[in-house]
Amino acid sequence: MATSRKGKRLEAASQAGRSKTGRTQILGVLAGGAVITVFGAEIARIWRLGMLPRSRQISSPEDRKAKPLEAIAVIREGYAVSRTRENSLFNMLASFTVAFGVTRGITWTIREKGGFGPIKDVVVGDRHIHHFLPGGVLALTAGGFAIGTKGDKLDKYLAFPFGVGVALVLDESALLLELDDVYWTEEGVLSVQIAFAAIAMLSALAYLIRMLRHSEAQDSETDWEMAAKAWDDLQMSSGGIPGIGL
Repeated sequence: MATSRKGKRLEAASQAGRSKTGRTQILGVLAGGAVITVFGAEIARIWRLGMLPRSRQISSPEDRKAKPLEAIAVIREGYAVSRTRENSLFNMLASFTVAFGVTRGITWTIREKGGFGPIKDVVVGDRHIHHFLPGGVLALTAGGFAIGTKGDKLDKYLAFPFGVGVALVLDESALLLELDDVYWTEEGVLSVQIAFAAIAMLSALAYLIRMLRHSEAQDSETDWEMAAKAWDDLQMSSGGIPGIGL
């Protein structure tokens, strides 16, 4: 009885497509809107910080046009001085979102076209290795390093593999709950719903942490911003060239 039921579900998993539901669409809209909002706010914050030491380095529109890599330099400068905790959470959200989208695209290609190039189903013996397994290993490894290392300098880099690993696990959460390969069935849509909910939750958490950080008295990013403006004002008042030491 159980074998027959499992066989039917495996057959459905190989033939059926995903059914769109109202819940999935609502969660998708919420997740997409939250990601766009957080990404936009984060880029604006990093850009503002990066422009502090560079804004008055460019004296004319011609100078700006002559520096095609100026935007990259500004973002790099702003990222370097921004808060490590906010960078870490943003990196985790970005890597989770991108990894989930790429994973869904790859699995669809494998299902429809049998894969492309070396990207195919991973099979060891007669056992199919689902991607939640390497995802779990990746997340545990990155999380273990983050917990085991002193300080938080590596956290913003470890957030990338951690986010990718969690995305790989949650992408197959329906399979783990059902203990059957329901990835492409209507039951498998639960994985998409869980991933969308996780993206929305991470976005809300990123916003909450930013609000809490702004209320703290001691804030290295705020201190750096105030020092940058003070130095710029000092240079202006003494007749020097405004802008900070690059």
